[in-house]
Amino acid sequence: MDKTTKYEAMILDMIDHMEGIKISNEPKLETKLIIDKEKRRYMVVTVGWNEAGDYHHSCSVHVEIINEKLWFYTNMTDIDFGRKLVYQGVPPSDIVVGFLTPKMREVSDYAVA
Repeated sequence: MDKTTKYEAMILDMIDHMEGIKISNEPKLETKLIIDKEKRRYMVVTVGWNEAGDYHHSCSVHVEIINEKLWFYTNMTDIDFGRKLVYQGVPPSDIVVGFLTPKMREVSDYAVA
């Protein structure tokens, strides 16, 4: 299994359980996975009408595989994906915390780009 396919399997394993999770204070909202295997993009979004009657759309996880690196653009969960991936054997140099500025990435435990 090549690196990209391995990384994709790891990401899908970590986010698959998130689909269908209900937010306790907003039971009408739905959590869905958006998966683009061709372009290697993965998102977890929450959509629907909240109790106040307003439309809600948010992205809690957005990760892409670019040049054999895992780019995390959003993580609004309590899951430390980087730590989990390193524990599973992914080198920190293959993980980019894309929502940090390049300057901040320099002092993180992960890759700058």
